[in-house]
Amino acid sequence: MGPGSTASAGVVDSIRSFLSSWVAIIKTRVEIISLEIEEQREWLEHMVLLAVGALFCLSLGLILLTLLVVVIFWESHPLWVLGAFSFLYLACGAALGLTLRQKLKAKPRIFSSTASELGKDYAALQPLQPRTP
Repeated sequence: MGPGSTASAGVVDSIRSFLSSWVAIIKTRVEIISLEIEEQREWLEHMVLLAVGALFCLSLGLILLTLLVVVIFWESHPLWVLGAFSFLYLACGAALGLTLRQKLKAKPRIFSSTASELGKDYAALQPLQPRTP
């Protein structure tokens, strides 16, 4: 083997090292993406379960409370009581709907960590810009 084969082996090793670094970077980024997807799925599952449970319990409680108050006022003002409870429930539903809409708009972007890491990678790969005085 001559000196040409040593230089070519060095180039091959450099290319192999370069590709290995890129594969490691891509592997890390894919792992971050998969973790974010899993976190989002678990968060959504948890929120749905909590919301369904809370909705069930609150609905049952409100129905029973409404029935209790209507029975108490059955002789004097049953229509006013039913109207007041209807207005109360509609107002609460509208307020909760607006709150939900606001929360959905304020939710952080999915893959924000991945985008941040890729931005750092891109910035690190850019050649240094000369400073202007």
